[in-house]
Amino acid sequence: MNCPVCKTVSLATTELETDLIVFACQQCGGDWIRDSLYKSWREKHAEDLPEKPGNGSAIQFTSVDLARLCPDCNRILVKYKVGRDLDFTVDRCGGCGGVWLDKDEWTVLKDRNLHDNLYDFFTEAWQSEVRREETRKHLESIYEQKFGTETYAEVKRFKAWMDQQPLKSEIVAFLNDSNPLGV
Repeated sequence: MNCPVCKTVSLATTELETDLIVFACQQCGGDWIRDSLYKSWREKHAEDLPEKPGNGSAIQFTSVDLARLCPDCNRILVKYKVGRDLDFTVDRCGGCGGVWLDKDEWTVLKDRNLHDNLYDFFTEAWQSEVRREETRKHLESIYEQKFGTETYAEVKRFKAWMDQQPLKSEIVAFLNDSNPLGV
């Protein structure tokens, strides 16, 4: 079984966590996690795993957009964005359900307590939330660039205040009126 990144390097069996056997590439540092082995590990350690995701540090990874093939069944691996301020994808095989993690991705996922929720990344709900967060960040960037950092901070403060006002519509009408006092 060869590495989906390095292509010609054989994957070696190793223990990623206690009782979690994976197939690691000694050249690129990636790990192939078989579906059945991950599920067994989750079941065996369900009581030991924290319930809520942590807030570990963000690490930037470089992404290579080349198609990768499953080392077990040779199907194309599908990339899923992780989100949560993590700028990398996790590759999954639609055939056998195996997961490919590039070097250090497991460590980052574990630091954020997302390592025990790998399958959440592959759900429509998770991917929709990732897209919403990306859109929000993109719009924030556009507004900050358009208004400037200081002005945008003030506009956000004012908007938060406006959202609390029971006469919000009237205030907006007053602000939009070029001559509200008829002078």
